[in-house]
Amino acid sequence: EWKENFLPQRGIKIDFDLDTTGQAIGVYKALDNSIRSNSYVTNSTEKSEEDYNIFDWFIKCLKNYANFNGRARRKEFWFFMLFCVILGIVAEVIDTVLGTKPLVNSLLNLALLVPSLAVGARRLHDVNRSGWWMLIAFTIIGLIPLFIWSVSETKPESNKWGQPAK
Repeated sequence: EWKENFLPQRGIKIDFDLDTTGQAIGVYKALDNSIRSNSYVTNSTEKSEEDYNIFDWFIKCLKNYANFNGRARRKEFWFFMLFCVILGIVAEVIDTVLGTKPLVNSLLNLALLVPSLAVGARRLHDVNRSGWWMLIAFTIIGLIPLFIWSVSETKPESNKWGQPAK
């Protein structure tokens, strides 16, 4: 049921329609890089999250730059925060060497503000809390429950923000 005018190749993303019995019909090359729920990736070289390194977790969060929906597991949140700290130290060193204090560090913090808030909200969703709970950080004592929630185990049941992240 291949519907394209070229032969299918290993590694391309595909999309397909389903008939009433659940069989794939009308198989096409996927139009974009996103994979919908009924798509199948034939590329076996894609990494699973278990094989991610710190850089992969950071890139995953950047790809979800302003996505405040869904859930983020502990690994995703903490590796992103660790990479942000490392980048902050590098930016501080660059500022010191170039004498531009605090230009580079400020630009980095500005660039990472939205993805940090997004991954924080998704992390709170993972422990069945609203992302609005991040506002309690403005009361210094509010950092304690935020820290506890960020290190808490993923809630294994589905909630209004989706399936468990792991």
